[in-house]
Amino acid sequence: MDTEDKEKLVSVYKTGHHGTIAVVKSILDEAGLEYSVKGEGIQDLIGAGIFGVGYNPITGPVEFLVLEDNAEYARELLKNVEETPQGTEIEETEDSEDK
Repeated sequence: MDTEDKEKLVSVYKTGHHGTIAVVKSILDEAGLEYSVKGEGIQDLIGAGIFGVGYNPITGPVEFLVLEDNAEYARELLKNVEETPQGTEIEETEDSEDK
């Protein structure tokens, strides 16, 4: 994205979970949307880590930005992305379907 486009960027998703970051990138890439990621490289930089809240409490969560014209479409694509607490795996079995 060139510098003129950055003036028209809007936030469409915020997260601090590494797995969710990868999923969001994959969805936006697959849709062919240009995006910018704000704060991804500084999550563990200051040493506060991602205690409790899932992201660095000093720097805030990672933020995904897209062009204003694509914001509604991007939000629609990302509306079903759910965050899983770090260290937790979701595993579906036949028994879980019966309950």
